[in-house]
Amino acid sequence: MNNNTPLPARRPVTPRTYPICSLREAMDLVSNMCGNVYIKERHGTGVNKVIVLPEATRELEVMVSYGRRSPMNASEQKYVGYGHFLMDESGHIAVVNHFIEIQTMNRNSVGASNLGPNGEYNPGLDFLEYHREEFLRTEAKYNIDAYGYQVDPFLKLCGPSEFVLEGHTHPNLGVFYSGTDKVSGAARAALTPVVIFVCDPIRKEMLGSIGKDFAEAEVIVYSRRESFREDLSDDKRLLLPAKTGISFCIKNRRGSLKEV
Repeated sequence: MNNNTPLPARRPVTPRTYPICSLREAMDLVSNMCGNVYIKERHGTGVNKVIVLPEATRELEVMVSYGRRSPMNASEQKYVGYGHFLMDESGHIAVVNHFIEIQTMNRNSVGASNLGPNGEYNPGLDFLEYHREEFLRTEAKYNIDAYGYQVDPFLKLCGPSEFVLEGHTHPNLGVFYSGTDKVSGAARAALTPVVIFVCDPIRKEMLGSIGKDFAEAEVIVYSRRESFREDLSDDKRLLLPAKTGISFCIKNRRGSLKEV
């Protein structure tokens, strides 16, 4: 082989383009298409924005026991977010419509491993791949919720969802980027404006940045109003039988049952 043979030229990288949508247009779309919603929380002040849609907010709150302590959120939890990237005149807008928890092991308050207990492959990662494929396969079919509103109003504008967020929790530690966070986050966000996200579920704090340079982002969290519930007052399945009082059984001291 001739050592002077020139190497083939690298294929030029075509810059990716994103749908153009102002923050006001994006927020109006959420308000008009997602039902009786409101902005529940805002975190940070960056010109870049992370919009968490109501369904995703509910998923995250349940996943990390947001606002309270639980046996599971005492140690670090990892998760990813799916949704869309937009652009406005100020910067990037990331829309999160779905969270998937990453099943980790060897968890403690400052870390969680993607490997198994003894350093071997973690079978929980297979579930992550399955969950992602299942969601992408059905998101368009089930984009209308039980109330007739859209789960993801950006689906027609942007097309199928993609990986937009890498996150983990800092249980009762506050939100910040550790050295490990910066290394892994920069790698994940090398080619796309991925959101690097930290949540302290106990202190109810969130921190978001966009891209490998960790450009600060404001996190805008949407939720449904508590009064927005299906009217079940006429559903006879929820009513007690037409009797005087309620009949139930208790055990007496001898262990036998009696009706009271």
